[in-house]
Order: sequence, then structure tokens, then C-alpha cells
Amino acid sequence: MSKLARELLAAPATVRFANKPKTLYELLNVQRMNGYKFKAMPEHWYQKGFNECWYEVHKVKYKLYKDQPTHGKAWGILYWNGKAVDDKPKEIRGGLKFSWRPYESPSASGVFYDPDRALTTERRRTRLLRSFLEQSKN
Repeated sequence: MSKLARELLAAPATVRFANKPKTLYELLNVQRMNGYKFKAMPEHWYQKGFNECWYEVHKVKYKLYKDQPTHGKAWGILYWNGKAVDDKPKEIRGGLKFSWRPYESPSASGVFYDPDRALTTERRRTRLLRSFLEQSKN
């Protein structure tokens, strides 16, 4: 058995990452265009029933933590009850403190977030990262 196959088989399953609560930066990291115009909301807003409140992300600046972009700063426009609070993006507070989820409009008839696709994307990202690390060691 090759060294790469042993590493892949010994590594923990990616499903664990897909099921765990995500910070804002983990959620934005897997989005297209660095999360630009992505709508996200803290999980506790959803649980309290604030369904028409979200942030529209305009800029993300990542910091690497353990070689993963899981920290940083994000700026966006806050929408409260469906209306923009400000015209200009402001820093989004609590990106690491809270669990975040993609915003899904309660009046929309469609699926915006596909967990299977997110899992596939995460597996592909992990595979690429492992191959990059393997090449850098050699």
C-alpha cells in the first residue's frame, strides 16, 4: 500500500467537518468568489425566529490558523427585517464566536444550500490540500 493511500485511509472522515457547526470564515471559505455577495446569518438568529435578518458579505480577509483559513475579518451589509441597515459595508462581528449558516429566505421556493455538494467540495479541497502538502515535502 502506498504512503499516500495509508495517509488517506488513516485520516478522519471529512463528514465530521461537514456536520460540525461552522464559523463564518469556514462557511465563506468554500464559497465561490471568496464569499462575495454571499448571504449568511448567525445560527442563534435563526433559532430565535429572526428569519428576515442576514449579512451580505462584501469582503473577507483570511488569517491562517493551523494552515487553514479559519480566522480573519469580514465586512458586509446588515439586512434587518429585509431592509439594509447601512449603505456601506461594516465589519461583521462574531465571526468566530457564533455558529453561522447560509441564509435561506423563508418565502423562497428552492434549495440554496446543498449539503451533499458542500461535502463533495470539502472532500475535493482536502484532497488537493493533501496532495499539495505531499508535493511540498518532496
